[in-house]
Amino acid sequence: VKMAALKRPFLSLARCLTAPLQITRSLSVKPYKAAFAGVATGVAVHADYQGAPALFSHKFAGGPGPRAKRLPHTIEAHGDERVDFYYWIRDDDREDEDVLALCKEENKHCKQALEGTEDLQTQLFAEMRGRIKETDALPPTRSGGYYYYTRNVENKQYPVRCRRKLKQGEATPYSAQGEMNDETCEPEEILLDQNVEASNAPGTFYQVSAFIESPSHRYIAYTEDTTGNEKYNLRVLDTANGRVTKLPSLAEDVGRSIAWGDDETLYYITFDSTHRADKVWRRSINDEPGSPGHLILHEGDMAFGVGVQRTRSGNFILLGTHSAVTSEVQYIPTNDLTKAPKTIMGRTQDVEYQVEDRNGRFYIMTNADNAVDFKIVTLDADKAGPNAKPVDLVPHRPGARVEDITMFKDYFTYTERVDSLAQLRVRSFQPPNSHTLSPAVGTVPIAEEAYTLWAKASDYFGSVLRFGFSSFTTPLSTFDIDLQTMAEPVLKHQQVVLGGFKATNYVSSRLWAVSHDGTKVPITIVKRKDLPAGPQPMLLEGYGSYEISNDVFFSRNQLSLLDRGVVVAIAHVRGGGELGRLWYENGKYLKKENTWRDFTACAQHLISEDIAHPDLICIEGRSAGGLLIGATLNTMPKRDDGRPFFAGAIAGVPFVDVLTTMLDETIPLTVVEYEEWGNPNEKEYYDYIRSYSPVDQVNYKKGPYPPVLIKGGLHDPRVGYWEPMKYAQVLRDNGAQTVLCNIEMSAGHFSSSGRFDRLKDVALDYAFVLRVLGLEAAVPRK
Repeated sequence: VKMAALKRPFLSLARCLTAPLQITRSLSVKPYKAAFAGVATGVAVHADYQGAPALFSHKFAGGPGPRAKRLPHTIEAHGDERVDFYYWIRDDDREDEDVLALCKEENKHCKQALEGTEDLQTQLFAEMRGRIKETDALPPTRSGGYYYYTRNVENKQYPVRCRRKLKQGEATPYSAQGEMNDETCEPEEILLDQNVEASNAPGTFYQVSAFIESPSHRYIAYTEDTTGNEKYNLRVLDTANGRVTKLPSLAEDVGRSIAWGDDETLYYITFDSTHRADKVWRRSINDEPGSPGHLILHEGDMAFGVGVQRTRSGNFILLGTHSAVTSEVQYIPTNDLTKAPKTIMGRTQDVEYQVEDRNGRFYIMTNADNAVDFKIVTLDADKAGPNAKPVDLVPHRPGARVEDITMFKDYFTYTERVDSLAQLRVRSFQPPNSHTLSPAVGTVPIAEEAYTLWAKASDYFGSVLRFGFSSFTTPLSTFDIDLQTMAEPVLKHQQVVLGGFKATNYVSSRLWAVSHDGTKVPITIVKRKDLPAGPQPMLLEGYGSYEISNDVFFSRNQLSLLDRGVVVAIAHVRGGGELGRLWYENGKYLKKENTWRDFTACAQHLISEDIAHPDLICIEGRSAGGLLIGATLNTMPKRDDGRPFFAGAIAGVPFVDVLTTMLDETIPLTVVEYEEWGNPNEKEYYDYIRSYSPVDQVNYKKGPYPPVLIKGGLHDPRVGYWEPMKYAQVLRDNGAQTVLCNIEMSAGHFSSSGRFDRLKDVALDYAFVLRVLGLEAAVPRK
C-alpha cells in the first residue's frame, strides 16, 4: 500500500470491463440440483483423476470441499465461446441467499479441513500477540505548534489518535533531537478513540484512512470505512475551547483522498458506479448537511481516476488524474480557492508526473522526454500549462528509478531505487531562498544488504527528514536526519518485539536466479542462523504487478515460522518495480508470463542451491500476487514421482478470473486496468489473457494440484469475492484433492480491521503452511 501510494499518489481504485461480447444462458448442460452437492456427490471430476488420492498423501479432512451448482453461462467474444458454470456466484449486492450460504459452507469446510490444528492456531495466536507491546505509541509527528501521534492500549483492537500542544516558547523549528514530553508540551488531547468508534459501527469492520488537521489546527478531517468496501464517510472534529466535538457527517461514500483548502474548506472525491474515483468536490464545513458542495473536476475518461492533495508548503491544492501509464495534475492556489484549476504540464499519453512546490516553482518527477526511469524537472508556477517547458534538475539516469520527491523550504530530497534497493538523496538550496541547488548530493547511509526505506511526514519549514527503515531482521524503525549537518540519523522509535526476540538469531541474504530468457531475478531470504546445513522447508512469496516493489519488511508474526525451521523468501519477479521501469514493462501486457516464469525459476534455483527442500516449498501471493500463484500452479514443472511440484499454495484475494473480469465494464478496476493487462476487446490481448487466466487454464492434465488455501473478502471492491470462490470450484472440478476457501464475511481486500482479529487470520494461514510443510508439531527454537 505504501509503495502504491508513492507511485499512484492520486489514483484510488481501478478495474472494469468492456464490450463486443454476447452473454447467453443457452448451453444444454444439466444443472446441479442443489447449491452445493456435498463432497461425495455431484462432483464433476475428470475420469483420469478418479484415483488421484493415491498420488500423494496429505492431512486435510473434509474432502475437496463444497460443490456449487453448475449453471452454464456462455461468454462469447471474437468468435470464441467460453462456458462459465459459476458466473451466478457474483452478486453485487451481497444479498443472494444461495451465495451467502455457499460462503458459509466454504468457511465451514475450511475449518473442518484444518481439524487438528486448533491448538496450533491458538499457540500461534498467543505467540504473535505475545510479541506485541500492547500499550505503545508511534513516534509523534510535528505539525505547526503540535505533536500528532497514535497510541495503542492493552487489550484494545484499535489505535487512539492524540496530540499535544507545544508550550509557549517551544515552537521553534523541529530538530532531530526534539522530544515530546511534559517539559515541552501541554497535556495530551485525545482526538479520536477508534475503539469507541468501532464499537458504534454497524458491523465488525472499522478503519480510519485520512486524518488531516486544518491549517489553524482547530479542525480535524478524517475518512472512516465501516464495511471494508473502501467507501468512506467524511467526518470533521472541532477542537475549539479545549473540547473535541464531532460535527455531523459531511458526506458518505467518498474516497480516502481529502485536503483542506483553508480552515473551513475541504476537498474530497466521489465514485462512479464502477467505484472509479471520478469527481473532486469542494465544500465548506458550514454548508447544510447533505450538500455535496461545488463540483471542481469531473474526469470522464473511464481509464482515469482522480485524487486531491495539498502541497507540503500549503500554497496549492493539487487535483490529479492518473491512469496506469498517464497522468495530469492541475492546481488551485490556496490564497484564492475560487480560481478554476489550471493544468501544470497538460496530459500526454504515456507521460506521468508527480508534483511538489517551493517558492513559486513546481518540482516535478516525470518520465517525459523518454526518461524511462524518471527524472526531476522544475517549472515556474506562472509558466505552467499544456505547453510548459520545464527545465531538468535531476537528469535521467538509466537504472536509477526516481520514486518520490519531498520538498522543504531550504532542502530537497528524493528517493532513487538502484539494483532493487531504495536510496534517499539530499540536496540543499544555496543561498537558502534561491532556486540554486548545491552541487553536493548527500545520501542517507544504509549498511544492510537487503532492506526497505521511505520518506515519512516531515515539517516543510524545518531541516529534518524523517524516514522509515526495515529489513527482514530489523524491526520497523523511524529515524530523523538533520539535513543541514547530515550527521548520523537519530533513531526516534523502533518497533518493540517482546518474547525474547534477538535479531542475531536470524540472517538475511540476497541471491539471484536465472530465468528462462537469461534474465537475472533477485531473491531475498531470511532464516534462523542455527538451522542445519542443507535444504529446508520454505515459504516462497511473490507479487509482480503495477510496478510495485515487493520490498522486505520485518514481521513479528513471521518469527513463528522462522523459529519452526521455515526459510522465508521473496522472489522479486518482473512486473514489479524492483529493478526500474523496464522491470515492470517486461512483466505486463504481452510479456506477463515472465512474472510466473521468473517465480518458477526462483523456486528451481533455491532447490538447486540446496536452500529449499524440493518436497517442501509452499508458495503465497495476494491480489495480483494471487494471479501469480494461480498461473504458477497451471505451469509448474512435472515431477517424475507424480507429486505436485509445490507442497502447498496460498492465494489471498486472488485476481484469477482475469478474462471474464476484464471483459466486463461494470466491475470495479476494469477499464482503468486496460493499461496494465491489455484490453481483451482487442483480439491480440484477448488471446493472450485467455492463455494465462488461471480460472480459464485450470486443467487436470496440468496437475496434480497441491493443497490450496484461497482467501477472499465479501466486501472487496478490488477483487470480487466471486473470483476466489469460482477458482475453488474449478480446481475441484479438475481433481484438486484439497481446496480450502475462506471468505471473510465482514471485510474487504485487506482482511480484518482489528489488530488482534488480524492475528487470527494469520494463525490460520500459518497453520496451513506448517501442515503442508510437515512442521505441524515442530517446537519453536528459542
